[in-house]
Amino acid sequence: MTTYAVNYKRKAIEKLDLLSLDKLKVVLDFIEYLEQKEDIDATLEITADENSMQNIRAADQAWEAGRVQEFTSWKNVKRHV
Repeated sequence: MTTYAVNYKRKAIEKLDLLSLDKLKVVLDFIEYLEQKEDIDATLEITADENSMQNIRAADQAWEAGRVQEFTSWKNVKRHV
């Protein structure tokens, strides 16, 4: 995490401590909105990329056809994370 991010978080927490309960609820709602917006933006970015969508469609077709050998096992994925 960058120094800027750490400073922003520290300042945000300091400001949160000064707010009333009603204002804290508003802040929480806004944070949740921003979190959802990031998810939606990421989804839109993927769906706008034709190459990504072709890969997703090909994977769906392979899965539906039972070609499980085309997929990486979760065990192997975990090993590289």
